[in-house]
Amino acid sequence: MLRCIKLIFLNEFRLLLRDRALLFMLFIAPVVIIAVAGLSLGNLFGTPAAGNDYLLAVVDQDHGSIASAIIKALAHERSCKLVKVGDVDAARQLVLDHARAPLALVIPPNTSAAFESGQTAKVEILVDPVKRLQASAVELRLSQLSQDLMSAAQAQVRRQFARRMAELRAHLEEAGAQSRALELAMREYRRQLGQARKAAQQTLRVKIQHQLDALEAESRASIAQAIALTHQRLDRAMAERRGSLIAIEAYLQALSRSEAEFDEWFARLKAMAGSNAAHIPPPPQLPSPPPQQQLAELTKPLTISIAQPQLPSADLADLKVTIPDLPSFPRLSLDPPPTLTGAIAFPGAISWKDVSITSGRAEVNAFEQYVPGFGVTFLLIDMLWGISIALMDERQWGTLQRLRVTGASTAGMLIGRLSARTLIGFVQMIVLFGIGWLLFGITLGSNPAMLLLPASAIAFAAAAFGLVVATIAPSRDSVLPIGSVAAMVMSAVGGCWWPLEFEPGWMRAAALTMPTTWTMRAFNDLMIRGLEPETALWPTAMALAIGVFFLLGGIAGSSRLYR
Repeated sequence: MLRCIKLIFLNEFRLLLRDRALLFMLFIAPVVIIAVAGLSLGNLFGTPAAGNDYLLAVVDQDHGSIASAIIKALAHERSCKLVKVGDVDAARQLVLDHARAPLALVIPPNTSAAFESGQTAKVEILVDPVKRLQASAVELRLSQLSQDLMSAAQAQVRRQFARRMAELRAHLEEAGAQSRALELAMREYRRQLGQARKAAQQTLRVKIQHQLDALEAESRASIAQAIALTHQRLDRAMAERRGSLIAIEAYLQALSRSEAEFDEWFARLKAMAGSNAAHIPPPPQLPSPPPQQQLAELTKPLTISIAQPQLPSADLADLKVTIPDLPSFPRLSLDPPPTLTGAIAFPGAISWKDVSITSGRAEVNAFEQYVPGFGVTFLLIDMLWGISIALMDERQWGTLQRLRVTGASTAGMLIGRLSARTLIGFVQMIVLFGIGWLLFGITLGSNPAMLLLPASAIAFAAAAFGLVVATIAPSRDSVLPIGSVAAMVMSAVGGCWWPLEFEPGWMRAAALTMPTTWTMRAFNDLMIRGLEPETALWPTAMALAIGVFFLLGGIAGSSRLYR
């Protein structure tokens, strides 16, 4: 049992050492793919694998403090090489032409003024959509830069504010001390003012009493004089009626005496009545009444005017009171607050606005990179099965020899197979683009029909690539290791898996010899950048030219397939 295990174990290693294709797939192929991916994506993870920096085009239309600060900060960035350009068109052209220029920075006019006045300063970023990942890395640093600028401006404002607050606090402390002194002075002032008020009230009270006494004496004298004058007028009026009154009085007295005599006469008349009627004396004579003129004098109304007393008027001039000297009002001898040399302007913010350098969108759908990229990758791998392995199988099974016996030419067999596989690859690309459009919402550009040109070119080049692999692979088992590694290297280096601009310069130069590079450039120009359809003509022609080169190499080596 143990011996069997040992023999099987050692035999597996013996077979592994004899199988070169398996050894290649175990050790060589992973190292190749790892190297390609590491060198291509080193910049994405912070490693300067490209050997050169990003070019950052800057259009300064502001020429202010913020623009100078941004340019100065970018000039010290180790991963960016600053390039000042005169206008926006030159910046766009630089981004389109240079692989290491993912974006351009446009600082519009009044950016510094807006930032210093507390507003949001908007800086435009002209982004190449194809270089979205590189642009995102640069934009991340720009965001950090804007945050640093805002933090520095805010720190400066805080320092100014702290300095002025310290000055104001010292001024307020001085004002507090002086206000306490003023409060004590106000208390003394109120005490002195109370004393002055009491003295003025006493003086005024004495003068008012003196004035009232004088008015009372003058009023009494005037009233007595008016009463005496009225008596005089009444005496004169009564003197005119006094004679009539005396006459009436005499008449009344005589009338009274006549009444007594009449009573006496009447008594005597009673005594003598009867037998002595002839001897009755005549009745006494009544006194004659006073003349009518005297009676009329008494009936006249008594018209006398009552004399009005001349009451004295109050002389207010005598009531003037000399106000005693008032104490001086205390004053707050406080210096004016410290002069603020210019108002503190709180800084605003810096915002970045992405704008595409082309007519396309600044934001990119990831599937617009991966649908054509992985479509090309699987197209190359499928050609290994459809052409390379199929040709190897036909040789091993003797199919090629039997076809040659029937009179079929080598060129005819190759052209037929390559044409069929080119058409199948072309249909495969159309189907993948259709699925990407339906499921993933990829953009097919302003003229989707133009995508057929690079699709047909890469289908032809992939078929020719399958023929080349069939001619160089020593056996059927070595087709997949060699062809798969070659297909993945062409896909990775040619920009199918990630943007070509991630790669170092030497790798980008090598990529120009691969049809995947020119095909992806055509797809990116049409789908992502949204350029005019005619821009895909030159990349398509280059992909076809490389496909023709593969075809010639495959035809030259195909003789070994038909031996």
